[in-house]
Amino acid sequence: MAKNKISQAVREEVLGRIQDSGELLAELCLELGNTFAPVGYEKAVADAVSAWYGRHDISSFQQQLVPDRSNVIARLSGDGSGKSLIFNAHLDTEISGDDYDRLMDVPDPNKVGGWREGDQLFGHTVLNDRGLMAIFMIMGKAIQEAKVPLSGDVILTSVVGETGQSPVDEYQGMTYEGKGLGSRYMVDHGIRADYALVAEATGWGMSWVECGAVYVKVTLRGRNMYTPRLIRGDNLSQHPNALVKGAEVIRALEAWAIDYEERNSYESVCGPVRPKSQVGAVRGGVPYRPNRASPVCNIYLDVRTVPGSDQDAVVQEVRSLVQEIDPSAEVECFMAKAGYEGVGVEPLSEAIAKGYDSVIGGTPPQPEVAITSMWRDTNIFNSSGIPSLTFGLGRGESSVQGTGSYDLKDLVACSQIYALTALDLCGD
Repeated sequence: MAKNKISQAVREEVLGRIQDSGELLAELCLELGNTFAPVGYEKAVADAVSAWYGRHDISSFQQQLVPDRSNVIARLSGDGSGKSLIFNAHLDTEISGDDYDRLMDVPDPNKVGGWREGDQLFGHTVLNDRGLMAIFMIMGKAIQEAKVPLSGDVILTSVVGETGQSPVDEYQGMTYEGKGLGSRYMVDHGIRADYALVAEATGWGMSWVECGAVYVKVTLRGRNMYTPRLIRGDNLSQHPNALVKGAEVIRALEAWAIDYEERNSYESVCGPVRPKSQVGAVRGGVPYRPNRASPVCNIYLDVRTVPGSDQDAVVQEVRSLVQEIDPSAEVECFMAKAGYEGVGVEPLSEAIAKGYDSVIGGTPPQPEVAITSMWRDTNIFNSSGIPSLTFGLGRGESSVQGTGSYDLKDLVACSQIYALTALDLCGD
């Protein structure tokens, strides 16, 4: 390996600049977190990211996918002799806009935006994923101001549509393109590198193993029967009300999900992988006419799949299960995103581990099982031949969507680890 041309003095200058930028980092987290930009309408926060780069003399541009949806690409250019590295975070938030009241446990508008209590930063938009975006933006500023002599490019990417909304029923168009829209568009339109680091909260662990996801719609049919005229069958599967059939199907799917997870779990190099499944939505009936049986019940199922699995076989497994209960049931897949295990990530993982040891001390911990069992844009890069992994700080108690917090000192430390990673990979 060629000798890294970035001196220790320059490295220390970069780390010092990041250390001195703690308050600026907190401000940026809140600025981005409090820019309202629900999924499908991310342009406002893309503009905020672009404006911040402009204020700090960092070159950037926007990739407009459609009106109101733009990626932001910033580049710290090297001399072309070394490896390049993408830092990636997503602009969209999973729960906002019209979905908020239906999906949050306790509706609270504060959870959509961000706020600060002492050195703790809160809010769903900050936690997922604009806080991590702010981390590498601050890193980019420090590298730029220190005039680091890079060999390869450091590319900072903020993308739409990572969490995604998938096309089903009346939900169609570019707002409902599913997971990974922005990163896929970016890679397909020339933004590539030797490695990619997807900035997500991982509790300081690294994962280059990511599950896929299959979304399945089950349609059950019954009869529009008036309550006084109701005649029940011998079992729930013969009930004329499609919603009652649905209850039987959901019970069967839940039992299947437990078995499916046990059959397909395995130990990966990054830790245990547990592909889970759950029913996420049910539609049927008319709330103000409960005296009429629902002639249709739709059930929407999320099934996570391990890398290399046959996703069509998973759909067929669900179909066979459901049609044992109701032979007339219709089962269709409306999204299938494959999972991948990154290949050739070792230079990146080793650089992160070295940076972690320098900043925090010791070896990065093994990520918790939920981290290795998710779908992220890491899959987009790995499927495109760009070795990629996910790495970021911890965010406290976050078992419920939108909960937890970032400690400012951890945000600073993570930015420093990102910086050392970039200097190691892109300084040779």
